Parts: sequence; structure tokens; C-alpha cells
Amino acid sequence: MLYRGTVRITALIAALTAAVVFIALAALLPRVAAADDYIGAEQCAACHPQEYAWWKNTAHARAGNALGPTEQRDPRCTGCHSTAPGKPHVQCEACHGPGEHYWPAFVMVDVHLARAAGLRSGAERSTCNGCHTADAPGIRPFDFEAALAKMRRHVPPTPSKAPAGAKGAP
Repeated sequence: MLYRGTVRITALIAALTAAVVFIALAALLPRVAAADDYIGAEQCAACHPQEYAWWKNTAHARAGNALGPTEQRDPRCTGCHSTAPGKPHVQCEACHGPGEHYWPAFVMVDVHLARAAGLRSGAERSTCNGCHTADAPGIRPFDFEAALAKMRRHVPPTPSKAPAGAKGAP
């Protein structure tokens, strides 16, 4: 009788261990961001006012205005002309990833932690090529290197309010 109980407990422990390992591994896998994972450019502006002011004067900040009423309801159009449902235009998170998990200050002060939480540099060719394609209607040929150089001229190389001595800071 005691032996059967031990086997059941051992099997239960093994099943629970497997479930915990599965959940931990699943958390590490990339996933599609949910609409509520996006915090919006105004939240980013609280710590990055210079970057936000520069962005407000770019075509990305007005991207949604290029769409007519029918196009505003078409996911083929809003996929590139908005960041996420309820986040019109091409905001910070369209390039840097949904900010829900990396925007808190205690995460942002540690570059490695922020990247682990989903922050992307935004300067990856693959990010731009998601929308700037040869078959995109009404868009002139996209020159990644020229666009990146233009962005770097206008955006400070470090966060505008980076705490002194931030971990992982350049």
C-alpha cells in the first residue's frame, strides 16, 4: 500500500515538474504581441522627449493620415500604417517592439534586461523591410542605409534621460 502511494506521488511530482518546465520554455519562445502590449508613443515620450519631438515631425508620425476611410479598416493597410489596434501611425513600438514589458525605468536602465524584455534597437533592416517593400503601393524605392543615416542625424545616440551609471549603458 505504501509503495503504490509513493509511485503516485512520484508520478505527480514528475508531471508537475514537466508542466513547470513547459511553461518556462513557452515563456522564452517568441509570440505575437497582443494589442495591450503596446503602450503608445506618449508613454515613451515621458523618458525620451527629444526622440518623441523628432518623431512627431516624421512621415511615420502621420502614416495613418495617408489612408482613406476604407483603407483604415483594411488590415493589409493598417499593418504598416499603424503600430497596433488603437495605436495609429507608425509609433516607437513599431520599430522597437511592444513596450509593455520593457518600459519601466528599472528595466530600461539595464540594456541587457530591456532587450530580454523585448526592446529592439529599431535599426534592423528586417524591421524596415516588413513594410518598405518593392510591392508597397505609392512608396518610392526604400534605401535602408540612407534612412538609417537620416535617423541617426536626428536622434540622440543615448536615451535623453538615461540615469547616470545605468547598467549596460555605453
